[in-house]
Amino acid sequence: MSSHRVSAILVVHDGATWLPEVVASLASQTRAIDQIVAVDTGSQDSSPKLLKGARIPIITMPRDTGFGAAVASAVEKLPPASSQEWLWILHDDCAPDPHALEALLAAVSERPNVVMAGPKLLGWHDRTHLLEIGISIATNGARWTGLEESEYDQGQHDGIADVLAVSTAGALIRRDVFEELGGFDQNLELFRDDVDFGWRVHAAGHSAIVVTDAVAYHAQASATERREVDVKGALLKRPLLLDRQNAAYVLLANATWWLLPLLTLQLFGSALIRAVGYLFAKLPGYAADEILAIGSLVVKPGELIKARKDRKATRLVSARVVSTYIPSRGRQLRMAVDRAITAVREFLLKPTEESLQDESVLDLPTEKELEDEEVSIRFTKDALLNATAKSQEPTDKAA
Repeated sequence: MSSHRVSAILVVHDGATWLPEVVASLASQTRAIDQIVAVDTGSQDSSPKLLKGARIPIITMPRDTGFGAAVASAVEKLPPASSQEWLWILHDDCAPDPHALEALLAAVSERPNVVMAGPKLLGWHDRTHLLEIGISIATNGARWTGLEESEYDQGQHDGIADVLAVSTAGALIRRDVFEELGGFDQNLELFRDDVDFGWRVHAAGHSAIVVTDAVAYHAQASATERREVDVKGALLKRPLLLDRQNAAYVLLANATWWLLPLLTLQLFGSALIRAVGYLFAKLPGYAADEILAIGSLVVKPGELIKARKDRKATRLVSARVVSTYIPSRGRQLRMAVDRAITAVREFLLKPTEESLQDESVLDLPTEKELEDEEVSIRFTKDALLNATAKSQEPTDKAA
């Protein structure tokens, strides 16, 4: 493990809310990082100031720079690759546990075929909330974690497991393979670049693992709309639209050619079903996102054709190797039904604003009730004082 060299790349975009803890977590690693560089994509908050205060070298790029382009710019400026050099890809809203890097390096040291490894991701605020233990993609484009909705971490998934991919938040990637595969696809400016890269890793004959002894806490700020999505390809700056668009791109760029007609039909059908569901939930914006995401790929077939050619150049093994990591349609259906039932139950049981107002009004005493209660308290107090005074008066017999 001592022969490994680790270059950390921290991508920052308006991350001042999380950066202090992230920087502190990097400085406290039990296995020290050999070098670190931050790429700031036009932050408008105090992120650059925080990075300078931490004495982290900064590469400044335009605000609409995608994640893959930001990482590529950092790799280009690193010294020439040494043997067994690893890139540790970091988000500005993801704080690794102090033992994370040590655990990741220990795992890859024992597995020479592994070129991509990632930590167990837990929630930033609720640190028992299990976010990801490796990721895949469903045939309808959904991001697949294999976890129940809001599942809590009780060690039930602990261990080292082969996976299709791991999140870029905390991913450790061997630099020579990263460069051979062309890095992250820069058409995927944000979201799904991790799944796509993992797919290409396996197609090139390598492996990816999740190491649960390594833990990181992720705020998922962009996905949960806690900051703007400013990359060039983000139409209307809507994260759901960009995520759905990129999911379809990943499937159509990587899948075996004879599956393309079936996948295309499934993507359109799933988008239509989800759009109808959003309309019933009175969320027309999200419904529009679903349709626009698929439509945007239809009007830009050139990008997909080029992407498929690029992937063919680095593919060394059969696509069947990747298929073992794609969830079966039966499993996808069961998960979809369970989540739909949960969503309907929550929708039906969710109290309305009017009911909450009614309940709060009924719980408050009226002015008349307050007056009666005050009179009652005074009467009781006077009665107790009179009783006490009488008990202390000497009786005639005692006199």
